[in-house]
Amino acid sequence: MNNRNNSILVAALGLAMLMGASGCSIFNPSSNNEGSGKGLQGWIETGKDDVKTIKDKTEKESSKVKKDTEAAMEKVDKKLEEIANSQVNGNLAGDWAIETVLGKKAVGETSPFIKFVPGENRIYGNNGCNILNGIYVASNQNKTISFSNLATTMMMCGQSNITDVEIGEALGLTVRYTIEKSKDSESVLIFYDAGGKEVMQLMHRDFHFLDGTWAVIKIDGEDVNIPEMKLALDVDEKKMHGNTGCNIINGELETDMDAANSISFSKIGMTRMACPNSGWETRMTMALEEAVTAEKINDDEIAFLGSNGQQVMLLKKTSPIDD
Repeated sequence: MNNRNNSILVAALGLAMLMGASGCSIFNPSSNNEGSGKGLQGWIETGKDDVKTIKDKTEKESSKVKKDTEAAMEKVDKKLEEIANSQVNGNLAGDWAIETVLGKKAVGETSPFIKFVPGENRIYGNNGCNILNGIYVASNQNKTISFSNLATTMMMCGQSNITDVEIGEALGLTVRYTIEKSKDSESVLIFYDAGGKEVMQLMHRDFHFLDGTWAVIKIDGEDVNIPEMKLALDVDEKKMHGNTGCNIINGELETDMDAANSISFSKIGMTRMACPNSGWETRMTMALEEAVTAEKINDDEIAFLGSNGQQVMLLKKTSPIDD
């Protein structure tokens, strides 16, 4: 019995020595096994591919964010540039009547003028016979200005000795400008050539304060208490549309570049419903026919004046007309 126990102990010790010599552990799988444990270092090495994937993904996302940010900033910069250009050219905005050109009084079958549109950097207008348009670039700081891509329609002009050709020539020569005030406090725009010689003089004529819908609140100084009596005016379209308080009224609105705020209404027509306020309707149409000048009183009120300067109609800004 003792000999048997001794034999077992000797065998166990021999097995332990053999395992120690082979470097194996009863707690670890064989090194040939794919799941061979490598402790903490093994986990780090096994995760190298995952770290690289995460890094690549992060770099890709960062690149996208960068591009999106740059695109957004470019859009903002462009908008700011447009705003800056609008501010730079803002004092040129609106309609300007051409008074003199190359030392001559500007003459045309219709009043020659130029309209500046800063948001588009374009000009529109009339040279006294034909419609003209083109591109302009201006700097308020340096007072430089140039015109390009100038084009006109090609209608034959019935009146002789007009200055349509001179207007095109003067615009081609223009390199600088100034804006001054006349004795009547009107804005005067002057163009100069490269030698500093004046080539064109223009007067500011901005009629867009008329645009909108207006309630008629006085005619010939007398209060009008008819809420439906309204006028809608569109300067660019040269249209007048309204309601007499009973009938629909339409007509054309003309502005005259030869005089400040000079207006006229023509081709006035209306429906023919029988109305209880026909007296006021007649007075309204007569006032429109008598109006020769428009006056801005404030942002909410305008007035039409007759030939002797008297107020023939007072209007107040209101909601659009419901037909």
